[in-house]
Amino acid sequence: MDVTAPSAPARRGTPEHASGIRLLDPDLLADPAGGYGRMREQGPVVRAWLTDDRPVWVITRYDDVRAGLRDPRFASSPAAVPGHTGEDPRKPLLDMLGLPDEVLKYFMVSALDTDPPDHTRLRGAVQGAFTHHRMQALRPRIRQVAAELLDALPAKQQDGTVDLIEEFAYPLAITVVCELVGVPASHRAPFVRWGDDILSMDPELLAASSPAVIDTVHELLDERRAAPADDLLTTLARAADERFRLSDVEQVAMVLNIVMAGYDNTAQLVANSIAALHAHPAQLRRLTDDPALLPDAVEEFVRWCGPDIMVRMRFAAEDIDFHGTRIGKGDAVQFILVSANRDPRRHPDPDGLDITRCTADKSDGHLGFGHGIHYCLGASLARRVCEVGLAELLARHPRLPLAVPACDLTRRVIPGAAPRLTTLPLELQRSTTPSGPPH
Repeated sequence: MDVTAPSAPARRGTPEHASGIRLLDPDLLADPAGGYGRMREQGPVVRAWLTDDRPVWVITRYDDVRAGLRDPRFASSPAAVPGHTGEDPRKPLLDMLGLPDEVLKYFMVSALDTDPPDHTRLRGAVQGAFTHHRMQALRPRIRQVAAELLDALPAKQQDGTVDLIEEFAYPLAITVVCELVGVPASHRAPFVRWGDDILSMDPELLAASSPAVIDTVHELLDERRAAPADDLLTTLARAADERFRLSDVEQVAMVLNIVMAGYDNTAQLVANSIAALHAHPAQLRRLTDDPALLPDAVEEFVRWCGPDIMVRMRFAAEDIDFHGTRIGKGDAVQFILVSANRDPRRHPDPDGLDITRCTADKSDGHLGFGHGIHYCLGASLARRVCEVGLAELLARHPRLPLAVPACDLTRRVIPGAAPRLTTLPLELQRSTTPSGPPH
């Protein structure tokens, strides 16, 4: 059996395909919370289309997503499906990026797309760098970086405004993540350029920037083999000879995943949190009145406006009866985080922003960082960067005066991700600290 072909497939031109939900539909990409929310209320599992000939089951409700992400019957790689043959269903999506063949192989060995025992081996090689204790120890450095960036804002202003995405959120995340990994400032430009090119989905740009970032990672790993340091690069450089036995390709892929996903998602969480407070002045006042609410507020930001709307695609390793729907062996399954996090079955007033939401039960109550064995490795780091970064920003600019109304902030649509804010213009001349809490 060719398990890449789902059971009872509908092909182009059939009534199901003609009227079916398209995951790359522009309206859905522009409003994933609303679009997947409507899908959630249609039923516990909905048939949709990823591409013209790639159907996928979409699971949207909180309890189902949480349980599914822990269910070993939903494999992360089609290779884990018994009897797998044929093309990897993920490859057509990667082909859309037009990545050169020598780069594409690094995308196919991600820990996010593997199952035990390979996943255990890959994650085990790096998880020691992301312990809660180590992340807490980074707080002073995060605070220092945030303070330095804020000190520099007046010199960066144009006509009294400065872009908090370009001058605060991204440089804060890039600096902290790269220092943790061990990427010196002199080597960060290729990563930033490559990240921008991936988001642009421009094959010509990626063809030029991809080899440069791969070469940079190889160079850094070679340097750590010759001169070890206290960083993640050294851990990975040693992993080839220790019990985890990472291959050269796996080492490079791990660096790319941690740096690229780490800084982009963290920066977007910071930016989205700022925009959320700008759109909800009562919540902003509550937070500035009581900064001790920041840890809870960050959890609510992850739930309400986290940068990930779904996890990587899963595949049914066997026939599964899911709420009366047969998901056939080899079928593609997409678990949706953004709809689970706004499921009224789990959260009262799910579309409202409430920075005290998790205070009562002292649990995060969301799936913004995923769940199960693929729970986001950098979740603790993202939390710390967002919490400390917002604390420093609000201490200096408690009114958070942006130059445009919340409804006029522009976002760029990225397939598979939440729409990315393009700018957050802070008005510095209206950012002086008031004598009392802002009301």
